[in-house]
This record gives sequence, C-alpha cells and structure tokens, in this order.
Amino acid sequence: MTRVPPTHPSVSPAPRQPAEKATPEPASTAATAATAKPTEEPTGKAHTKPATKPKPSATPPPTDAPTTSWYTSPAATDAARRMSAAGTVGDPACTLSAVGRPDPALVPRESRIGIGHHGTYWCLVW
Repeated sequence: MTRVPPTHPSVSPAPRQPAEKATPEPASTAATAATAKPTEEPTGKAHTKPATKPKPSATPPPTDAPTTSWYTSPAATDAARRMSAAGTVGDPACTLSAVGRPDPALVPRESRIGIGHHGTYWCLVW
C-alpha cells in the first residue's frame, strides 16, 4: 500500500527546474496555484500588516513635572457622609463633589488634595 501525503491549498508549489522548452502548466497545477494564498501583490510588493495604533494606557506616562499629592481628609470624609445621608451631591466643604469615582483630570496639577468618601459619594478638597 502506498501512502500519498495530503495536499494543502495554502502551500505554494515547489519551484521548477528550468526546462529547455517552455511548456504550459498542467491544469491541476494551475488550479492549485489559483487557490494558493499569494505572498506578493502583482506589483511585486510584499503584503504587510497595516500599522495598528497603540491602545491608550490607563495611567499616564511618568513626567518630570511636579505631581498631585493625595491624602485622606477627615473633613472630606464627613462631607461625603453628609451627602450620602441627604442623598444629594454637593457640600460646602467640598471643592469637588461626585457620585462614583471623580475624574482626576478635573483637579489641579501640582497641589495637595484631600479625599473622603462614603458609599458612592466622594468629596475632594484643595
């Protein structure tokens, strides 16, 4: 019994040795070449993967500029408790009030910010 290796249409045929006379390719080879995945465009350029944009990072890259200093503030925590008890956002003690995490992009750079929260209520003071 003779075993025949399976053929894969994605594999290119092996290069042929030059012959003295040019002969047309057999129909079976032409069909295989038509279904094979080309590795070059007709212009001769190799296929390249399109450039992908890097995904933005959740944290900004480090800089040499001064940064914001964060600390837990008892006054901000008390204000967050008052907001939670009242079910409203906003307290005179808070420079920035929020339900859910506050956006750090809204606070000044190069400052010292006190934070306090109770449940989902947040209070920031600076």
